[in-house]
Amino acid sequence: MRLFSKETGGRSRGGVYSVDVDCLDPAFAPGVSHIEPGGLSFRDVLNILHNLQGNLVGADVVEFNPQRDTVDGMTAMVAAKLVRELVAKMSK
Repeated sequence: MRLFSKETGGRSRGGVYSVDVDCLDPAFAPGVSHIEPGGLSFRDVLNILHNLQGNLVGADVVEFNPQRDTVDGMTAMVAAKLVRELVAKMSK
């Protein structure tokens, strides 16, 4: 991502980020359509988002499946936190 940010040289009007919660390890997000054992942690995804540079003009969080979110709404909470982080990044 840093290489991409350098190559655009600030010429980009903005980007759209899509976070697919399927990338998260089921220990952090069991309520997804396709689990990925050995996937990323929530902290890994936050670090990626915080290190992205450039103007964020749109974002989405996809593949949350409430029918599979059986651990006290844990995945819903993770998805909501990701939305909050993306909105905060857009407001800068």
